[in-house]
Amino acid sequence: MNSSLHTQNFFPDSARRWVGVAAILGAVFAMAELPLYFIVPSCDPPKCSVDTGSLMPDWLILTRTLFNFLALTLFLVFMTGIRPLITRADARYEWFGALAGTAGAAWTIFDMVAKGLEGGTAIKTAARIDPTRTVPTYLLYGTISHLMLLVFGLAFGYAVLRSRALARWIGWSSFAIAALHLAGVPSMFFGYNSSRFYASNGWGAVAMFNGYAAIWLAIVGVAILMKKTPQSVELPLTARA
Repeated sequence: MNSSLHTQNFFPDSARRWVGVAAILGAVFAMAELPLYFIVPSCDPPKCSVDTGSLMPDWLILTRTLFNFLALTLFLVFMTGIRPLITRADARYEWFGALAGTAGAAWTIFDMVAKGLEGGTAIKTAARIDPTRTVPTYLLYGTISHLMLLVFGLAFGYAVLRSRALARWIGWSSFAIAALHLAGVPSMFFGYNSSRFYASNGWGAVAMFNGYAAIWLAIVGVAILMKKTPQSVELPLTARA
C-alpha cells in the first residue's frame, strides 16, 4: 500500500504552515532570552565566587525563564511535525523523521525542566541567587541537551537529504548543527563557572551553541513555509498493493 499518499492526506498544508511558524516564533523568543543571561549586576569579588556567581533579581531570572518556556513550547510544536513532513515526501524515511522528532522533543523537555528548576529556586529563595551556578541543572541543559540535538541533527539531516522534503542545504547544515553539539558534549568535564566559555554551563558551550541552533531552526521554519506543496498522484489500484 502507498503509505506516503495516505500520510499526505493527514498532514495538510495548514499543519505544515503551523510547523514552520512555530520554528520561527520559537527562535524569536529564544533569541530574546539569550541577552538576559549577560545583563547581570556587577559583583565585588569578596561577595561573589564561583559558587555564588553574580546575584540577580528575581524578575530577571523569571523573565528569561518565561521566554525559555515560550521558545521551547513552540519548538516542541515544530518537532511534532518532522515525522509527517518527512513521510509526506518519502514514506521510506519515516523512521528517521520519527527519530529526529523524538530527540528534538526530548531536548525541549529536558531544557524546560532545567529552567523550571532554576525559576522555582529563584521564587523560593529569599536572597538573590545566580541560578546558573547555584542550581545544579548543568547537565540537563548542557551535555544531555547536546546529545539530544546531536541525534536530532543527524537524523533530520539524513531524512531531508534522502527524502528531499526540503532543500539539500538544509540537510547538510543539519549535520553542521549536529557537529556543533557533539563538540559541546565533553563540556561536562570543565566545571560550572558560567563565565567560562567551555564550562558545563558556560556561555559558549550553552548560550552560544543554543543560539546558533535557534537561528538555524528559524531558517528551517522559513524553508518549510516556502516549500511548494507536491502534487499528489493517484496510483492505480494495482500499484497500491
